[in-house]
Amino acid sequence: MAHPPLHAGKHPVKQMQRRPRSKRASRDTVLAWMILTPLLFYYTVFGVVPVAANLFLSFFHWNGITEWVWAGLENYLHLLTDPYYLQVYANTAFFAVMSVLIQIPLGLLVAILVNQKIRGMGVYRSLWYVPVVTSAAIMSQVVVIFMAPYGGVLNGMLKSLGLNPVIWLVNVDALRAVILGFTVWKGVGAIMVLYLAALQSVPNELYEAAAIDGANNAQQFRFITVPMLRNMTTFVVITSIIGGFQIFEPVLLISNGGPYNQTNVVINQIYNDAFKNMDFGRATASSTLLALVLLVGSVVTTRMSRSAEGNSP
Repeated sequence: MAHPPLHAGKHPVKQMQRRPRSKRASRDTVLAWMILTPLLFYYTVFGVVPVAANLFLSFFHWNGITEWVWAGLENYLHLLTDPYYLQVYANTAFFAVMSVLIQIPLGLLVAILVNQKIRGMGVYRSLWYVPVVTSAAIMSQVVVIFMAPYGGVLNGMLKSLGLNPVIWLVNVDALRAVILGFTVWKGVGAIMVLYLAALQSVPNELYEAAAIDGANNAQQFRFITVPMLRNMTTFVVITSIIGGFQIFEPVLLISNGGPYNQTNVVINQIYNDAFKNMDFGRATASSTLLALVLLVGSVVTTRMSRSAEGNSP
């Protein structure tokens, strides 16, 4: 009995091999979408939609009750020209820049110190990290008690040193120093942990080879530790800038932006505009500007780090 001729390129064995693979690929695709769908839904509902709604609302005047009134770019122009808001942006930049300049070197120094192999070092690491996981609201209330004009711990220390007591809530420079110190104290532990993880990933063989070649500790830090920590430093700088511009709890609970708007910051002003002044259009416009500033700062920092890495020998 004659067999039917086989068509070119349609071998029956190859067709049988392709069908199971096709079914397997379809099952993998369906399984992947089943896993990703809840994540995509969560990201859309709690990420994309709020951002889009925030941007849309920033072009309107709305108090949360009455009808929306089209404002165009009026909210943005007001934020960029009003001296009150310009002072808020200047305060925020001051706290962000100063906290970054203090936190990063201090976090690196603490990480180097707690990276030593001595007894009980785990306790010291935990003590440095405790402020990170402690409630900022509780810590702020403790600071307020310390700042009490009569019977406060800080004024008690000043009196013991023969200095005059300070009325902290009306002294702008002293209040800024307290808020800045609070921010550094709250955030240095997280930077310490990041740098500690990066330090422990540096091979010991590099330090041993450098020591054999006669390099001292300073030279080892400059030519081995710093280059090996470059990527972590970029990450720390970006996250520290974002965290510095998002300072909120100490301002709200310690100074409330005073005196005379001298310690007010963007996040606190957004809170005031939205829930005290009932001006959601201005609050959303301010949050949009803050997001743009953080985005530009992150991009610039990343590109500068890559440029420095490419120009390094």
